[in-house]
Amino acid sequence: MARALRYFSIHPFDESVGVGLRLADSGTSDVVDAHLAVVAEGLGTFILTTDHDDMSRLNARFERY
Repeated sequence: MARALRYFSIHPFDESVGVGLRLADSGTSDVVDAHLAVVAEGLGTFILTTDHDDMSRLNARFERY
């Protein structure tokens, strides 16, 4: 586990305004999905997900898994 954690970045929940706006715009309520969408957008990357519907509603850039 310790070796794997070296390859992960921790992104604290400090984008609350962006997350709230994303939830309001999408009409959804999943804070974790919205936070992931906001952080991925800020990093200029995409999300690898099986949750296509929610990510589409959140207007997130994603790839299907």
